[in-house]
Amino acid sequence: MKSIRHFLEYILVCILIYLVRPLSQKQVVGLGKGIGAMVFRFSGKRKKTALTNLNIIFSDSQTSSQKIKRIKDSFKLLAVSAMQSIWVTINTEERVRQLIPKEPEGLDILKKCLEKKKGVLFLTAHYGNWEVMGLYHGLLGICPLSSIVRKLDNPYLDNFATKMRTATGNQIFYRDDSLLKIVRELKNNHSVAVMMDQNTARGSIFVNFFGLKASTPRALARLSYRLGTPVIPLFSYPTSTGTYNIKYGPELIFEKSGNKDQDILNWTQEMETFIETVIRNNPTPWMCGHRRWKTRPPQEENVHVY
Repeated sequence: MKSIRHFLEYILVCILIYLVRPLSQKQVVGLGKGIGAMVFRFSGKRKKTALTNLNIIFSDSQTSSQKIKRIKDSFKLLAVSAMQSIWVTINTEERVRQLIPKEPEGLDILKKCLEKKKGVLFLTAHYGNWEVMGLYHGLLGICPLSSIVRKLDNPYLDNFATKMRTATGNQIFYRDDSLLKIVRELKNNHSVAVMMDQNTARGSIFVNFFGLKASTPRALARLSYRLGTPVIPLFSYPTSTGTYNIKYGPELIFEKSGNKDQDILNWTQEMETFIETVIRNNPTPWMCGHRRWKTRPPQEENVHVY
């Protein structure tokens, strides 16, 4: 039954691809906003999760109506991003450059870090249009990019996503792939992007995220600690017209104390604090419907956030 469901899901996506590809950029934005509004209206579970998240982020500093509006706008932006990711599967370079018309900020920071010959680790999140941002980086030709992603449950959709993500020369690593593959990329002075804003049940550590302990990947800090690889934030910021501005940097500078475990914890905390700052400045482009605080520390086994 699962294989049949997966195939039917794939057929629906193929129909959507057929409908979206001929549209103009403006039409894609309009379609995405309409789909996002519909998802907001009927997705009670996701909406409830998102409200819990915004209650953690803002507490009583914003009213319930303000939070609900942010959630609706977030759902719209996420749907726009999804439609744009389908839209760029043909005429990829031309369409990606339409969505990111300006040269990114901070390219000089990226180039300076690459001069160290230790690769680059990109700290990023599910914010703005991260898929198109990755495709744009591939078009720059400055350094090859590999992204660490979760394998989709639907194999048909996973294959589609992989083809889309690698269309401009990037590579994909799955979370359960050998760490040696990533180390090899960095030693070849390539770049690796890691999403640090989602709940991680395995191989994680707990750091504060908006004042509440959150299970967070430690891989980025471990790799930087071991190899001396620079860490650079990489984010896409939506504009009012459905395009995006990309920013590299600033480089995050960490210090070693001699206590490896404590340093990795501290470095991971600094990374999460950076992401927190980006979201706090403008939470709407963040994918707020994810259960970020689902996994609890051992001392909070009986605490349920959601």
